Amino acid sequence: MHTITNRTRPVRYTAALVSALILGAGTSWAQQTATDSKANADKKDDDTIILSPFEVSSSNNSGYAAATTLAGNRLNTNLRDIGNAVSVYTTKFLNDIGATDNQTLLQYTTNTEVGNVYGNFAGAGDGATLDESPHFTSPNQNTRVRGLTSADNTRDYFLTDIPWEGYNIDGVDLQRGPNSILFGQGSPAGIINTRTRQASFKDSNEVSFRVGSFGSNRATLDVNKVLIKDELAFRFDAVRADEKYKQDPAFAKNERIYGATRWEPGFLKKGSARTIIKANIEFGRVTSNNPRDIPPIDKITPWFQTGTFDVYDTFDKKNKIATYPNLVVSATAGALVKQVYETVGR
Repeated sequence: MHTITNRTRPVRYTAALVSALILGAGTSWAQQTATDSKANADKKDDDTIILSPFEVSSSNNSGYAAATTLAGNRLNTNLRDIGNAVSVYTTKFLNDIGATDNQTLLQYTTNTEVGNVYGNFAGAGDGATLDESPHFTSPNQNTRVRGLTSADNTRDYFLTDIPWEGYNIDGVDLQRGPNSILFGQGSPAGIINTRTRQASFKDSNEVSFRVGSFGSNRATLDVNKVLIKDELAFRFDAVRADEKYKQDPAFAKNERIYGATRWEPGFLKKGSARTIIKANIEFGRVTSNNPRDIPPIDKITPWFQTGTFDVYDTFDKKNKIATYPNLVVSATAGALVKQVYETVGR
């Protein structure tokens, strides 16, 4: 018995030692894992940028698919939770189709139409006299949503008559149909809102240049710089776009610069509460001679027929009079006009 006992003792000691080593290693590994997990969590917290519920960031987008918008209820809301007819178009989608304004975007969107050379209608009315002159100064408004009329244009949800340019745009929210509850009285066609780029706490730089048909060219610059980590950032954007058309001498030149800043004072951060101060400003000049889509009007023939180019009924042969707007010429004058007409005709 002594022999057996003496032989089993070292085995027991060895088993106890191995168990202690395993437990120690396990404890050490568990402690190290917990430490690593805490470090990773702290690092993740440091990298995470918490947005205000009144802000939407393009970083949540995946390609063409946008995750959230403010268009539904003025708060950062998932698109799947909104019951309105809202479409959000990301910067990647805008870049891939080359869209820089309403005319070049609404060709590809749902239930929208574009007038003039980019679209399928003139937008000059349907009366006896067609007028396209308003579209020479506001070509962005020569569009239709839901087959009705042009939508209201807003910039960060503030109504504006300045046409947007894609160089400083972070996305476009197209809300089809009236929504007076959120936006007040407006167009029955809906709202086209552009979200301007904001300064962010991450350095980035981008330069682009592209060329198009008939000598068109466009150059852009986008620079974002962090001045104070997690507190102060500044963004600068610029564009020079020279659009040419097949119709000569039509052109449209766009020159703009844009600046934005974001300041989150560190001394005002109390727990989860933050104070965010944002500001942006834009300067620019648009020079254009936009293309016409109504053929030239013949005002020479009426002149020879009646003596004026502003005539509804060029000549009434039965009564031998020329009919003017709000004016009837006597039979003698009508006979004279007829004589001139016949002489020119021969």
